[in-house]
Amino acid sequence: MVHSTAEYCAPVWCRSVHTRLTDPAINDAVRIVTGCLHLTPADNLAILTGNQPAELRRNGATLSPARRTKQPGHLPHSALTCPPSTNAWRLKSRHPFEPAAAQQLISSSDNSNIRAAHWADHRWKSERLVNPTRLRTFILNTGTHCPGMTIPRTAWVRLNRLRTGVGHFRSCLHKWSMAPSAACECGAEEQTVDHVVLQCPIH
Repeated sequence: MVHSTAEYCAPVWCRSVHTRLTDPAINDAVRIVTGCLHLTPADNLAILTGNQPAELRRNGATLSPARRTKQPGHLPHSALTCPPSTNAWRLKSRHPFEPAAAQQLISSSDNSNIRAAHWADHRWKSERLVNPTRLRTFILNTGTHCPGMTIPRTAWVRLNRLRTGVGHFRSCLHKWSMAPSAACECGAEEQTVDHVVLQCPIH
């Protein structure tokens, strides 16, 4: 529901400087769904919900009409292939749809036959291989239903906080100035999620 509202007609406005204002609203909604805390990295949120990051979704939505405009019979074909006009009656755009953004997206898609949604998935998986996160240990494939979605809400929230490593652990609380030290009750120097799950004799 949030994605459909926040990305309505995205190919028209997604190159605006104000586009970044929609991302925090999407991230806040995903944090409510997953139960993750505010300081959880934003790239982890998309993996937990199985949805592509907002920027990739907008680029995928732009790629689909950009490919259609390559056809000679399409109405904005001339706007895509010819230099932009300098008519005084038209408002100037710093980041217009034609031709730079559309041409760049088209050239970035290696296979022109692949659908825009599949292109975004491919880009997402490639970026995740280059910049792996902690979640790759627990969730191998992106764009799929995350394991544990069917368990009760309380367990789902705790599971996500364990996966991301951001929760009410002493290391996090000390970083947020909510605990005097990061030491664990068992005597360890730092109470992280790995320590709680694998080493701590108390928890």
